[in-house]
Amino acid sequence: MQQYKALVLGVDERSALTVVRSLGRHDITVHLGRDIPFSPAQLSKYVSEVVQFPNAGHDPDEWVQALIAHLQKETYDLVIPTVDKYLVPVMQHRETLEKLAKFAIPDERGFEYTYRKSKTLELAKQVGAPIPKTIQVDSIDQLPEVEANFEFPLIVKPVSSKVFINNIRYDMNVELAKSREDLERRLTRILQFCPVLIQSFHGGIGVGQEFLMRDGEVIAAFQHDRVHEPLGGGGSSYRKSAPLIPELYEASVKMLKEIKWTGVAMVEYKYDYEKKSGILIEINGRFWGSVPLPVAAGVDFPALLFDMLVKDKVPAKPPAYKYNVYCRNFPKDFEWFKANLRADKKNPFLMTRPLPKVFGEVFNLLLLREHYDTLVMDDPRPGFKVIGGYIGEQFRGAFDKLYTAGIKLNYRFNGLTRRSKVRRIEKLVKANPYVSFVCKGNICRSPFADYYLQQLISKGASKDIRVESYGLIERVNRPSPELAVEAAKSFEIDMSVHRSKLLTQGIVDRSGVLFIMDIELYKRVRALYPSAKDKLFFLGVLQNSADKPIEIDDPYGKGIDKFKFVFKQIIQSVDKLSRLAGS
Repeated sequence: MQQYKALVLGVDERSALTVVRSLGRHDITVHLGRDIPFSPAQLSKYVSEVVQFPNAGHDPDEWVQALIAHLQKETYDLVIPTVDKYLVPVMQHRETLEKLAKFAIPDERGFEYTYRKSKTLELAKQVGAPIPKTIQVDSIDQLPEVEANFEFPLIVKPVSSKVFINNIRYDMNVELAKSREDLERRLTRILQFCPVLIQSFHGGIGVGQEFLMRDGEVIAAFQHDRVHEPLGGGGSSYRKSAPLIPELYEASVKMLKEIKWTGVAMVEYKYDYEKKSGILIEINGRFWGSVPLPVAAGVDFPALLFDMLVKDKVPAKPPAYKYNVYCRNFPKDFEWFKANLRADKKNPFLMTRPLPKVFGEVFNLLLLREHYDTLVMDDPRPGFKVIGGYIGEQFRGAFDKLYTAGIKLNYRFNGLTRRSKVRRIEKLVKANPYVSFVCKGNICRSPFADYYLQQLISKGASKDIRVESYGLIERVNRPSPELAVEAAKSFEIDMSVHRSKLLTQGIVDRSGVLFIMDIELYKRVRALYPSAKDKLFFLGVLQNSADKPIEIDDPYGKGIDKFKFVFKQIIQSVDKLSRLAGS
């Protein structure tokens, strides 16, 4: 009997883990390709080898080169990318990669029409699939046109969920805008990366129709209905199998047939069962996060895909499946439960669920029709790791809150502590006058502190100081937002030429003092760079009055008045720093 072998590229505990288990149960040797230090999927008994790759999100080209080198050494019958950060670079280098192995990826036309939201809408219009009222916005100048043609709330949908600029990946999410001001703020931020689709808001629940197709012909089909949806939108934490809604099924098949789709796909809708009407949300042209449910209900998509692409074997007719099979993602669902408990049930824009219905779901467990995304009987170890890790995080979260409160109380009410910190800063700066300002993205707070101190130095203050600013977000070379640049001008600071930089261990090592802005940054820098402990300080501790808060809030996404307020706080602190260095 021939022994088949597959490489699954993925690190998540839903789609990647489910694909691994499905193939392993069918006696296929599975290697797991990861680009982070650890993935719960690697604990599966069905993983025979873990292959470490560079981080695809940091440097897709480096990741591709490592994949090429691996495929030159190892032979696989099929390579399956399970997430976009792997699928996109594979598509970009498919000519080279497909000479080395068979890949479970769409053709160029199929990828274009499923990955780009604007092309998906074009396809839907062509075949008559139900779509929301839509306009593409390429510039903030189109805001009056949107106001004239739409009513709030509105769906704000970037044309692509992943955008690559200068080889850096940006994750783009669908958002809800409830007012003109809200829409303007979101557009200003997202249009820096890509055009935006503005769509009318429709009620109902999320419905996913999943398919395995060959040249546009249906091999397998399945539908899930979302039971617990994130209050503001996103992937569900609890869902059930349901009969295929005929009118949606017809639209789905027409779209996939039109592009002669081969492979797996999930067509997502928003559907109102009372009104019996739905609208298309998107087409996901790879394995989707809720794939554990169809496998549990009787449609084993990963194994069917492997059989079709590798063995040229398909079932005589689409497999039947059980209705009202439920599947839960325990950690995500517990977070949903907490949010749902606190939420305003009367708010029509929040996808809440009445508490009696939530508690009534216990009968699904008693009736043996409930399953779990990660925890399964034949392969329990990854599930125990995920659930155990989540429980551990809750305890760590409680301790973290106490730790945060302790920091605030110490600095807020203890003048002696502030004065000792100030004296320590003065000593460190005089010993090593290399000062680094650090904030989250290095586009608002830290660059203003940097430029303002440079201005003081140019005027003759503290000439020995050397100053730079950095961020913790790995996306570099980003400009400061327009409001930050405008607010800085009111203080005679020009931030228009600024581009973000990433804090590294080398910067930490050469800095005499590192100034952070808030407690979250303090904890993150301490975690990432333990050696920074003795030279890490809140910039706010240098404000004139001891009773002022040590944190300097992030103004990103706020109005210009907030930027000016924050910049005044920074000026007070940097003025004090300049005096300390020059004393």
